Amino acid sequence: MQENAPDPVVHTERQAPPPEGAGDPAAGPPATVEAWRAFLAEFSADMLRLLDEGDLYTTSAEQRSACWLGYDGATEERLSALEHRLGQALPPSYRSFLAASDGWTTMGTFMYRLRDTASVGWLDELEHEAFPEEYLRGQGLIGPVLLVSDEGDALYWLLDAGDVSPDGEWPAYAWASWYPGLGERHHSFAELVVGERASFEDLVGAQGRPARPEDD
Repeated sequence: MQENAPDPVVHTERQAPPPEGAGDPAAGPPATVEAWRAFLAEFSADMLRLLDEGDLYTTSAEQRSACWLGYDGATEERLSALEHRLGQALPPSYRSFLAASDGWTTMGTFMYRLRDTASVGWLDELEHEAFPEEYLRGQGLIGPVLLVSDEGDALYWLLDAGDVSPDGEWPAYAWASWYPGLGERHHSFAELVVGERASFEDLVGAQGRPARPEDD
């Protein structure tokens, strides 16, 4: 995260159990703050059960104890300050994610940290060395491009603010040095996270560790 950015507040109390099935990826991408909390609580529990401690190095003991690999949600004041800094409203699913957790740590197998409201920013303003925005436009993005993650496994998550859908969502992409260009286009940030969870479940399942008991 950027220097001098305030540290997000970590949850210190164990999360209440989500409604049954509320975090099921088959139910569709989370859209509300409550749906995000349920989805992320279940995803956190799966990762804590299936990943080794070395895979969770960006998480704290407090987060692992709380079974919540994120932080307290961003206040409306923080969300509005971010939108003012960016000069436009955030896409709905990403805004509700930040309201559920202002940033995140381990998100599956290859993404290690998502940025918080203090460190999210336009790619060209962050002057990111991994890939100039002109390169991404050559890959089909319109821009401006919002960088919502730190580096994962040579992997970054991006939102294209120049390609807004009628429902206000921005398409989301995973860019990695081991891709032949941009990865799959997702309709929204929420769909990217759902796709990451599905990939995580496929990977651990192939290793003989099914994420869902019924898959055993």
